[in-house]
Amino acid sequence: MNKHYFIAIKIPMKVANAIIQERDKTNLQKTHKILPVAEDLHITLYYLGHVVDDTLTQIIDSFHLLEWGSFELTTSGVAHFGSDVTPRVVYTALEKSNPLHFLHQKIVERLADIIEVQEKNDYTAHITIAKKWAAKESVNLVNFKLPDLSFNVDSFSIYTINVTQSPRYEEVSTFLNREGNQNGPTS
Repeated sequence: MNKHYFIAIKIPMKVANAIIQERDKTNLQKTHKILPVAEDLHITLYYLGHVVDDTLTQIIDSFHLLEWGSFELTTSGVAHFGSDVTPRVVYTALEKSNPLHFLHQKIVERLADIIEVQEKNDYTAHITIAKKWAAKESVNLVNFKLPDLSFNVDSFSIYTINVTQSPRYEEVSTFLNREGNQNGPTS
């Protein structure tokens, strides 16, 4: 079976555990087939799908040269994709972040030099907490009362998907922020 990959920002465990704690107050475990564990919570920057090893190596090498600065993100309640009654994806929303959209854009530009990218004009950064509708009853999110939580982003990673394991996502390579004006450590 071919391995599939995606590029994402991992959610810090303190924030991830708070999200899972709030999710567990809802009926999502009854309405959706997939509820990610705390270790798997992330913000997808780009879904690669299957890529051959040589291409993956090119992507990794290119990302190590990417210049970007760390930034802060803040959660902003719960939202969904799809119907209000039977949403296909339920997620923790994020406050608008220009640095996040800038990083996403830089990643897509780098990828476009290596692979054919699927341009999506409406990138919605989010943290999926449930997906794949599975019930006859309506979703009830009234008890999801996550306070706005802020966290710092100083890295992103390429992950592979292991559908039979938990956690499902395995880091392949991690990329730390690299400001354009830094020349590395000096002594």
